[in-house]
Amino acid sequence: MFTRSLPLLSATLALALGSAAMARDLTDMIGRSVTLPDEIATVATHGSVPVINGFVMATGNGDKIASNLPPRFIRSGRWVYQNVFAPQIPDSAQIHDAEGNPDLEAILTLAPDVALTFGRDVADLLEANGIPTVVLRVQTPDEVKATVALLGEMFGNDTIGAEYAAWFDGTLAEVESRLAAAPARPKVLYLSPGNMTQPHLVAEWWITAAGGTSVTNDGRKEETLSLTTEVVLAADPDILIVGEPAHVQQLKDDATLSQMRAVQEGRILVAPMGAHIWANRTVEQPLTVLWAASHFHPDLFPEAELIEKVREFYVNFFKTELSDEQIRAILSGTVGT
Repeated sequence: MFTRSLPLLSATLALALGSAAMARDLTDMIGRSVTLPDEIATVATHGSVPVINGFVMATGNGDKIASNLPPRFIRSGRWVYQNVFAPQIPDSAQIHDAEGNPDLEAILTLAPDVALTFGRDVADLLEANGIPTVVLRVQTPDEVKATVALLGEMFGNDTIGAEYAAWFDGTLAEVESRLAAAPARPKVLYLSPGNMTQPHLVAEWWITAAGGTSVTNDGRKEETLSLTTEVVLAADPDILIVGEPAHVQQLKDDATLSQMRAVQEGRILVAPMGAHIWANRTVEQPLTVLWAASHFHPDLFPEAELIEKVREFYVNFFKTELSDEQIRAILSGTVGT
């Protein structure tokens, strides 16, 4: 009896060992252990989807994104370069409802190998329904680099994190070296005039790294800083940066904010728009510094060099070669308007 059962037992053991080999554990950015299949072929992204997608794209895995942008991003039209970097996105599954909440039925139907999110609540919901979910955290430059490394590990590319960090750090070192010749640092404000906020903490870092002095950089820790009209007028920055082209006209039309020198003298910059808005948290963060430095100190950072560095970045990490026309469109910040 034992002899006759041995082939069946061997097959069972082989299947069990094979299944074990096809799974691995990954520690996400809030310390959760997530069991993943050995090969990741499909990824669903939830929440701040353009941000998360950008990180997936930067590891060379944009073709594995299996979910569409949430409806509000599609309606905006501003995120069209998501479709340039990952052309399958428009035809992919919609896993968000009209308000941007997770559509659990759609996610279960999609059955991705892994889901990515910034929200612990979403991760708990999906994990409870059998979807391995990795929580990311991207608020600081170090977390930007760590996220690329983590996703590289997830996709089985253990070198991409070091490659990205080297490009990031090398670019920043070159900018810092050139800034030694800068005569003065302009006062800069990144402003969302619609709700009167400085919308992202990371801007305090990149404004400083690009050779500017952020007027809101008081050591704050909160992600979004609420501002009053009085505070903004008193700061009277040399340069204003906004996240959307519509904000420029909004500033000009505002009877009070239009009194700022930067508005009156036309020194309003619209942040570039690639996979995401460069002024916000994005894997394109080293490009943000280069772009800002080219405006703060144009004599030290020629536009032609900026264009070539942008091209190099997207080739190296997004595996996409952009034309000069596409790069200039991204740099203008007017994509999708």
